[in-house]
Amino acid sequence: MRDKVENILMIRKGAIGDIIFTLPAYYMLKANFPNSKISYLVKDRYAEVLKGFPGLDEVLPINQQISASKNMLRIWKMGTELCRRMRKNNYQLAVDFAGHGEHAFLLWLSGIKHRWGSTKNKRPVREFFYTNTFIRNLNDVHIIDQHLRLLEKGGLTPFPVKNEYVVPRENLAKAHKLFADLGLSRQKNTLFIQPFTGDGVPGKRWPLDRWVMLAEYWEKQGLQVLFGGGPGERAQLREVAARFPVAAGQADFVTSVGLTALSSVVVGGDTGLLHAALAVGKRTVMVVGPTNHLRIGPYRHPEWAVLPPTGNSIEDIRFAQVLEATETAVNDVAEKK
Repeated sequence: MRDKVENILMIRKGAIGDIIFTLPAYYMLKANFPNSKISYLVKDRYAEVLKGFPGLDEVLPINQQISASKNMLRIWKMGTELCRRMRKNNYQLAVDFAGHGEHAFLLWLSGIKHRWGSTKNKRPVREFFYTNTFIRNLNDVHIIDQHLRLLEKGGLTPFPVKNEYVVPRENLAKAHKLFADLGLSRQKNTLFIQPFTGDGVPGKRWPLDRWVMLAEYWEKQGLQVLFGGGPGERAQLREVAARFPVAAGQADFVTSVGLTALSSVVVGGDTGLLHAALAVGKRTVMVVGPTNHLRIGPYRHPEWAVLPPTGNSIEDIRFAQVLEATETAVNDVAEKK
């Protein structure tokens, strides 16, 4: 792109994993436009995730309660205010990683010259409002790489891919304190288990009792075990908390990423925290089903995914499969020390 670009807007309103998947694209934009200001449009409930995007200039939070309501007047007022703010910020480039119709129209209405959108399939109306589109229907290509292809299609230089989530110092300090408060030692190897997937998507959760079996096995092998989870999942882990340290309900998302950074191996389902843990450099094991692990699994490490032996039901994944994958991960970490 030869045009002068001083202000850039990225759009991915949620959820956590989808936002993490835009991290390499963020670095690619910064590399191509090192002197430009970058803003990010996101639902307010996910705004904290962006703390791990180092150097991000501004976050534009969308009120999710209003967005999900059926109050058209409030939605209209919010859209009008957002359009006004976009015009005021004078963006020359907007990159929409979801490719929703309302986004395309809003960007066009805001007068942004370069409007790039990633869509699930061919949408002639949306393509009219975007100036550059990429149809992300490549089933065996990771979503991260499909986002990067959108940028390359727009003429950006494909610098070496960088997928690095940076936990702010204050959150890392909170993680250290919580780690110690839970009776864990930094001198011992720790297995971090994230038993639930974000938003409770049906078919993506491996049974909790099997995660407990895994914890019991590794505790007998001398590893510390720490269970993670969101604030709303604390109650579901009440019995687990009587036997193992549980961070659910005691740490925000970014601090939880800090806890994974203090751990040796991170294991769980297809959820945002696992993708963030990989982006902070941790060895992960991801139990995946029914989604395509090549598309949404551990980025550049498809071998770290554990898949159903037949079909695509996550409950068909045997305990022995996850145990074997975790043993491999623990050995990998030990060899690097």
